[in-house]
Amino acid sequence: MSVIRAIGTYLPERVVGNDELIERFGWEREFLEDKLGIHERRIAAEGEGAADMAVAAAEDLFAKCPDPDRAAVQLLVLCTQNPDYGLPHTAALVQDRLGLERTTACFDVGLGCSGFVYGLAIVRGMLETLGLDHALLITSDPYSKVIDPADRGTSPLFGDGAAATWVSRAGAGGQIGAFSFGTDGAGHRNLIVEPDASGRRCLTMVGRSIFEFMLTTVPDDVARCCAANGIEQDDIDLYLLHQASNHMLSQLVRRMRLDPEAVPIRMRATGNLVSSSIPFLIADLAREGGLAGRTALLSGFGVGLSWASTIVRFDADPVA
Repeated sequence: MSVIRAIGTYLPERVVGNDELIERFGWEREFLEDKLGIHERRIAAEGEGAADMAVAAAEDLFAKCPDPDRAAVQLLVLCTQNPDYGLPHTAALVQDRLGLERTTACFDVGLGCSGFVYGLAIVRGMLETLGLDHALLITSDPYSKVIDPADRGTSPLFGDGAAATWVSRAGAGGQIGAFSFGTDGAGHRNLIVEPDASGRRCLTMVGRSIFEFMLTTVPDDVARCCAANGIEQDDIDLYLLHQASNHMLSQLVRRMRLDPEAVPIRMRATGNLVSSSIPFLIADLAREGGLAGRTALLSGFGVGLSWASTIVRFDADPVA
């Protein structure tokens, strides 16, 4: 058994509110706040990278959850698509700055919106296969580094942030179940970073294709995940989904005929945090005491195209 014990979070100081984007692009406020579901997003400072945000999230975790302490960490998995360097891996920088033991296994995972769920699978597999006790799964992606500020399609949607999740082989929190995964590389160009005419690496997104991918893929993956865990969809209390946009999740609720109350949408103050959106959602609900005694389905989907789902049974609210 592997358990989500605690989550630490970090958001950069700079706030980009909707007034700024309305002035820049002429967007209607209704589009930003109702369709996207975003009122503001945080943007990393100049020179603030994935390692900086990862360390800040981990320090927040250690401050909230001092036992066990950082000396107990045996595995660090860092999920980012925007590492500080081409090499070395950013996890090595984080290990050094956090003062983790030199015997800690550390590596990066280059996934986006599905990265947290994939990361849980990797961490659970290594804990249980290798007999390790404690791991850190950190998601940290300064997407602002690859977003063109003049791009009307991506600038309003994404925000920067990081989350550090403590996973142990025992303890109170969320018990991680079986997984389902999927990949469709034929759709890779629908969400891609490549050089523009000036040579700057920029994110481009075919929003309609991503929307259709989500509506056709996630319902089937939810069914596969339930089957892998030996449960029915009626057994699920909460659907903790990647916070893509209010419109996308609302349409998914309609397609799957879900109770909207079972699908929390919490991106008003953060925007789309990519791999950090699900742990931020878990932390938010845990602080409200909204997880203990409930069964949740976690599902991440996006760039790749890639998707992954799992079941987490919460016997207690994780420390957040």
